[in-house]
Amino acid sequence: MTSATSDRILARARAAQPAWAALTVSRRCAILGNLRHEIALQCESIADTIARETSKPLLDALSGDVFVTLEHLRYYESYAARILRPRRIGKSFFLFHGARFETSFEPHGVAVIFGPSNYPLQLSVIPLITALAAGNAVVLKCSERTPKTATVIASLCAKANLPVNLVQVLYDGPKQSAALIDARPDFIFFTGSSRHGQQVAERAAKHLIPTVLELGGKDASLVFADCHLDRAVEGITYGAFSNAGRVCVAVKRVYVEASIHAEFLARLKHRISMLRVNTDPDADFFPLTEDAQSDVRAQVEDALSCGATLHWPQDRATAAYEPTLLTDVPAEARILTEESFGPVLCVASFRDEAKAIALANASPFALSSSIWTHNQARARRVAAQLSAGSCSINDVIRNIANPHAAFGGNRLSGYGRYHGPEGLRSFSRMRTIMVASDRRTREINWFPFNSRTRHQLASLIRFRHGATGLLGRLSRLLLPLLVSAVLPLTLGAQSKTETHFTIDVHLTQQAQGELAYLVFASPSGFPGDRDKALRHGFLPIPSNAQHLRIDTDLPPGIYAVTVYEDLNSNHKLDHNLIGLPREPVGVSNNPPARFGPPHFDECSFHLGDTAQTITITLVHAS
Repeated sequence: MTSATSDRILARARAAQPAWAALTVSRRCAILGNLRHEIALQCESIADTIARETSKPLLDALSGDVFVTLEHLRYYESYAARILRPRRIGKSFFLFHGARFETSFEPHGVAVIFGPSNYPLQLSVIPLITALAAGNAVVLKCSERTPKTATVIASLCAKANLPVNLVQVLYDGPKQSAALIDARPDFIFFTGSSRHGQQVAERAAKHLIPTVLELGGKDASLVFADCHLDRAVEGITYGAFSNAGRVCVAVKRVYVEASIHAEFLARLKHRISMLRVNTDPDADFFPLTEDAQSDVRAQVEDALSCGATLHWPQDRATAAYEPTLLTDVPAEARILTEESFGPVLCVASFRDEAKAIALANASPFALSSSIWTHNQARARRVAAQLSAGSCSINDVIRNIANPHAAFGGNRLSGYGRYHGPEGLRSFSRMRTIMVASDRRTREINWFPFNSRTRHQLASLIRFRHGATGLLGRLSRLLLPLLVSAVLPLTLGAQSKTETHFTIDVHLTQQAQGELAYLVFASPSGFPGDRDKALRHGFLPIPSNAQHLRIDTDLPPGIYAVTVYEDLNSNHKLDHNLIGLPREPVGVSNNPPARFGPPHFDECSFHLGDTAQTITITLVHAS
């Protein structure tokens, strides 16, 4: 591809993008629903094309490519409008008294997406529809190894009645497609090997193009002695040899507690020997072609020459062609230090938990991981110390199919996240707007500078940030009064039409997701109708937070407040079958729990003309 050709492709995309971005998110997703319907109607023929072109079992193509893609499409149809809607955000009363902040999302513009060959539909269409939902135009560069799948994707987009040139599908080689980066798209999403990802990042950096890289892994499984051993063997066999090991989150390294190492190895070898290895559409494992397995074969031979032991296959000549099991692999062997995209599994033992974590984290790759144990507390403790971007406990691979959960890697496995809300945010730019009151002629930090203002500011800094312990807590409570005293001295007394109001929320243990808040000025809509709330918004919950403060300004009056932990960030309060909230919830005045929603009268309070703080404690209703 020449630079002139790539420039024309980008120009067509730029011409199509503004009209698409002008549509509401809901309207975009409704149009993308046509794409989902087309994929569903053609699911078997699509899977057949993928299976033939990539040499994988038909079920793997239908589940791993088609079904996962459809689930993500449905997710964005349901949630994209909520995730991308503008929202009010918090502020520091000390710095921004009388102002409010709003944040909104806007598309980057034209996104170039590079898709791989192992899951050519899923790993191309999911970032494609994420980019489109966010309002971008897309140039999709599929792998040159999957031209038929690329043609299918282009046909599906046409049948879904997407605007002309909004999506352009190519399958040129990597050298030719480098011209696409030099044409300066607004965003790049790349899925592929770490080596190629580094090349993309280097080229994109020359133009300061924001990039997400979803690269290869060397995923570790940690098997503890108290695990369900049969499940661990079955799961790791699948995790290592699904799609002949050509999965970015395939298990490549297994570390087994020493007391069960011999038994685990024997069971694993027996299970591998039972895999159906042939080219039947319903086989467990399609053997790699000579070209596909050459690099992995070289890595296996390197490991064996360094002293590794081959447990399977029985014929060394078929290693890397069939499922391959190694032990005693030296740490410096290429099979452990390089990316390997094939059916090879390395097994070793560990003595204790600390050693298991160290072994798992020793790799420069950090995409995903898995832990096998009956002890949930230990599983969570170990998972928190692994450097991988994701971790499954007593399962493998399946976690990346959850459309609600962010996915991505660290280190040589890439950077950035997609899937779920993070995916839409990655394909969007954030715009922040501050709306300040115009009642005053000037702000305290504006010209002219003078020593009086400087001394007052220094006193405030010492009072706000210099105190610790009880004095520090008192300073936070007294700060609004102090600021109210300082501002009139500096700027002159001002008429006050709004009162600063703070909601101090006591979170539950291990709180996560976002904190939702709704402020009502009347019984209408209370406690949960966001459309009838006077103020509402969502704040991210920091890790290990016990409290979260919400600051706003309100006219004096009668109000009631509802807050809840939005654990799954779907921007709604989930309920069980009998109508009780499934997520922690709280209301002002903290009335005793009873069956049915609380009433406005029992939760209401009076806000006067001086700054006021209320405390709400979140509780589990079900």
